[in-house]
Amino acid sequence: MNTKNIIILSYIAATLLMAGCSYDETDDDVLVSRRMASDYGQQDKNKDFTIWKFIHEQSMIYYLWHENVPDYGIQYSLYDTPQEFFESFRHADDRFSAVLDDYTETEGSFNNEFTTDGLNYQLYLDDSGQDNVIAIVEYVYDNSPAQEAGMKRGDVIHKVNGEQLTIDNYNKLLSRSTTKYTYSKIKKTIINGREEYSYGDDLQESPEITKKHMDIDPVLFKTVFNRNEKKIGYLLYDSFTKKTQTVIDAIESFKAQNIDELILDLRLNGGGHLSTLETIASMLVPDGHVGDVFIKESFNPILDQQYKETLGSDYNVTKFIKTDTKLNLDRLFVITSRHTASASEELISGLMPYMPVTIIGEQTYGKFTSNYLINDTIDIGHDPDGIPYDEWAVYLCVASCTNANGEMNFKKGFVPDFPIGDVYQHAPYNEEDPMLAKALELCAGGSLAKSLTIYPSPLKGYIAPYGKPIDKFGMVSKNKIQTKFCN
Repeated sequence: MNTKNIIILSYIAATLLMAGCSYDETDDDVLVSRRMASDYGQQDKNKDFTIWKFIHEQSMIYYLWHENVPDYGIQYSLYDTPQEFFESFRHADDRFSAVLDDYTETEGSFNNEFTTDGLNYQLYLDDSGQDNVIAIVEYVYDNSPAQEAGMKRGDVIHKVNGEQLTIDNYNKLLSRSTTKYTYSKIKKTIINGREEYSYGDDLQESPEITKKHMDIDPVLFKTVFNRNEKKIGYLLYDSFTKKTQTVIDAIESFKAQNIDELILDLRLNGGGHLSTLETIASMLVPDGHVGDVFIKESFNPILDQQYKETLGSDYNVTKFIKTDTKLNLDRLFVITSRHTASASEELISGLMPYMPVTIIGEQTYGKFTSNYLINDTIDIGHDPDGIPYDEWAVYLCVASCTNANGEMNFKKGFVPDFPIGDVYQHAPYNEEDPMLAKALELCAGGSLAKSLTIYPSPLKGYIAPYGKPIDKFGMVSKNKIQTKFCN
């Protein structure tokens, strides 16, 4: 979708918010204007329900499953928190929407600008049989406080400031601004001739680490490997941020080096901006597809009708665009993890009708929706806890996504062609990393016959990723009402 359409969508969004709609009502499509009525039923006048009302109004208009949203007579006093109110009508397929009260920080995280110690984790239950949690360091950002403190990929965090991580407290403990981590190392053993990985019990303590605001380049690493007289480009890409130029530069450098194959490592990538996704896809798709359908979105019936009337029948179609640089490769190799989601999955899905895409690694997350992040810019002031109203936001599923063949082929995540569990022992770009080693083997002429064996086997008790602000809600991402995201 081009910039002009995004601006028009923003205008429509603002119009819908202020004025509602004016078309015939049916049994299934309740008029937004009626639903936006000022009479919200009898409420407890001793409690501030501003955010409840805000969430209600936005969901009435934008929520993909709008039929689940209660009408205007709902009693907000039945729900203790705005989050609990949203949960009352969340659709069973919706794993992605969230209500949050730190809009500025989370909106910035879409551009890899956020307060962090520099650690990305993957959370697991430990093997104690209780509710204890371990946080395995998946990646440490360069020039971060954690890197300066000596933390490394594969460190296994058990405690924060001496307190054991559990299901109930890990969010609170890992969110602290200053921490000391008690951690161990991943261990490898050979059992019946097979490598098995576990976390050790040789606990040590990190120095005190204080988080800081960081602006992280989403291109974490790029290089060219040489195998069997082939030049193989490798790109570790962290997020589809608005910093589009940095990834354009990376792809242009591969073009200048005349690479024969590309390995796109998306194991850390949870999604990002649609405009950046569109640009990258257009640089990767083979020649001859400018103007062809990349992805298509389906909105709720109310929004769909309004957008069609204003923007035309193709309003929801994103097409490949003309770019100055194209790699024009015949195929693509992608490394994935359980962290790989949304725009990353859209890239894979959207390219599949036009070129072979081979997936190496873990099954992806399965985020099949586009979302708006809408903060409360209407109400002035703050809630009883002192949080400004405009820091409250709802991250809302607004559309489902399919490729040019009409396929929703990652609702439960992509199953890799070559399943390999991440063991966090080597840097992603280290040739000994099992995922990268397999990708290099395939690029160099290895058999592309799909594998059924997961090797190395994954660690047990997986919970979720954690590290960026967007991960605090169980692998969700957020986006601004003025900007369209596919994450």
